[in-house]
Amino acid sequence: MKARDLKTIYDLIVTEYKMVHLGEGRFLHTFKPKTTNTIYQFEASGTPEMEENARYNIGYRDGKDGQRIIDLSCISKSDSVSPMLSYLYSQEFSKERHNVNKAKNDDRVTHGAKDGYYWGKKYAWREFGLVISKDAFYAYLEQIGHPKVPCTTGNPAMAFSNDPSTAYKEEGLAEAMELLITTAEKKTKALYSSPHYNKRFNIRGVDAITDKK
Repeated sequence: MKARDLKTIYDLIVTEYKMVHLGEGRFLHTFKPKTTNTIYQFEASGTPEMEENARYNIGYRDGKDGQRIIDLSCISKSDSVSPMLSYLYSQEFSKERHNVNKAKNDDRVTHGAKDGYYWGKKYAWREFGLVISKDAFYAYLEQIGHPKVPCTTGNPAMAFSNDPSTAYKEEGLAEAMELLITTAEKKTKALYSSPHYNKRFNIRGVDAITDKK
């Protein structure tokens, strides 16, 4: 299971890949994305872990001096994803976190619906949508008209933390995601489309799946 403090970035193009020997067989690997000057880095052996000009989905943590520290277990090429493998893996990932997610949803999400179980936006994504980004998950559910209700979200341990939000009905969420992934067709090196969703979207590689945004 990927650590939840990881952040993710999609379809990053690696440029200026360098390795600097740190001693005792360890090397500092650094590179910049094609479109920014942000430095990404990690320590590893003297064998390159990434390819120049290749596209990746990656997981990283923020470093003390503005660098982004990559978790080597969370690297996957964005142009070689197996949609169904990623979807099945995301289901197993979510299953391992189900009890925690449900407990938080029960404690922190308040609504008036009486026709079934409802998940707050964040927890709905964590339970059913990790194979795609949060934004794509919410936009897809909006487009297909998935049942939803207004809700408030808040942490019981923090006073005055209630915020207006949306909760989605559990019934049909799994089927909606399965339909999206099974009808996904590759359109570019990193993006997919489906006749059930009017925007192109990224499908995360297995190594890039996390329940952080």
